[in-house]
Amino acid sequence: MAERVFCIDLGSAFTKVSLRQDPGADSRLLTLATASGGEASFCFPTVVAVDRRGAKPAVSIGEKAADMQAGSGVEVYRNWKKWLFATPQASGRSHQSPLEALLESDELRQLADKFGVANGQIHYLQQLVVVARSLISGPGGRVVSAESQQHANAPLLTGHYLLALRQYVLEACNRLPATGLRYEAIPVRISVPAFALPTDADPHPACKILTDALQKAGWPLHPDRPIVAEPYSNAIGILTKATNILKRTSLDLGGMFSKGPVISVLKDPTHYPSYRALVMDVGAYTTDFAAVELKPGGDATANPDVGFSVRQQSVPLGISDLDTAIEAALPKEKSELLRRLKAIDWDDFRKAVYTDRKGVKHPTGVVIGGPSDEGAVSDTLSRFAGQLVAKVVTFCEELAPTGLQELILTGGGAFIPSIRDALIQAAQAGGQSYSKTHAPALKKTAGAPPVVKLDEAFTRGGSALGGTSIYFEKEYY
Repeated sequence: MAERVFCIDLGSAFTKVSLRQDPGADSRLLTLATASGGEASFCFPTVVAVDRRGAKPAVSIGEKAADMQAGSGVEVYRNWKKWLFATPQASGRSHQSPLEALLESDELRQLADKFGVANGQIHYLQQLVVVARSLISGPGGRVVSAESQQHANAPLLTGHYLLALRQYVLEACNRLPATGLRYEAIPVRISVPAFALPTDADPHPACKILTDALQKAGWPLHPDRPIVAEPYSNAIGILTKATNILKRTSLDLGGMFSKGPVISVLKDPTHYPSYRALVMDVGAYTTDFAAVELKPGGDATANPDVGFSVRQQSVPLGISDLDTAIEAALPKEKSELLRRLKAIDWDDFRKAVYTDRKGVKHPTGVVIGGPSDEGAVSDTLSRFAGQLVAKVVTFCEELAPTGLQELILTGGGAFIPSIRDALIQAAQAGGQSYSKTHAPALKKTAGAPPVVKLDEAFTRGGSALGGTSIYFEKEYY
């Protein structure tokens, strides 16, 4: 049990940190630095920069790193979280370059035969590539693939990031009203994608990397539950509105969930026999789904494990994939400018191009994402939304239709109208219906179910807030 706890939501684009100062205190998001790039003050860029221009490499994180330009001895790393959780490819042919694969392919031999290219010429090209490979290879003649290098870098970046993050968190705590608390002694938990949630049989390597890095950085780990799944923690943060309520010395779930339809089921199960909320979070690396259901006859006011069930899933598809697709869809000149864009400017680009459907003027004077790019942007957004919709439909089809449901959309992707609207429609697959929908920038339409405009703290910080919830402290049940 932990009377106080931090929770780190290590997002691929932004990290959020929440604190529960006492068992019955509301969870709160910490302001780690000044707001920048149009982001909320609690959104801290998950960016690491290494400046090698001096006698020793200098490592920076967060806003300072995000504002640095890569090149000339400066390396800037963003979206590295996915390499921490991705499964490395097997050795062998995975280290083969695309050019080598092409030169050894059956397709090339067929083309050579078709156009009368001698086998000796193909062999000569193969040998030329082998020689070039030997010139750039490391010890033993092995070339490390770009993906392998990303995997190798990810644990190092994690260590640097969590070490420096601790200092930012302690500085933020020192700006809070005086409490007499020893913030450096408060334990921490971290949220991870659902597919990486540790099990006794098969712990995910990334979880050990994270917990080891936290401990080396000086973070005391939560004694019972140092890791929580992102979809589940996000759902709890949203549904409880970050409140923690004790009745005497026990958890009062009825009070914590009192701001939604679930309270009707808790108080009157005869007339309201069931409840389920579906929470979808479109992040930079993953899209998370969580269906939290009140079991018929379960006493959720006393024990969440008895009263509630949760079905959750994280799929490795997020806004960073949309960014990559946009880069590929734009003309070469604009694509190159976008690749060199500072990390701190990417969120402004997303808001202008994806959400507002306006172009962004680059310092060179080139407008990216404007009227001339409308077709490419529109088609790319539609394809990406279609990929998400397929994941939503699959998840929802496995849920039995139940009344009194809430649909909640969070994450950076929920701010993009075309994606948000597509997800709301897709969530009705299999006959699902919702008495209320929560999402940012929603507007009520005539004859449609009620909507709630979700504020930014819960749209972006739900997983961090939920991770600090007393809901996860079993000793209070």
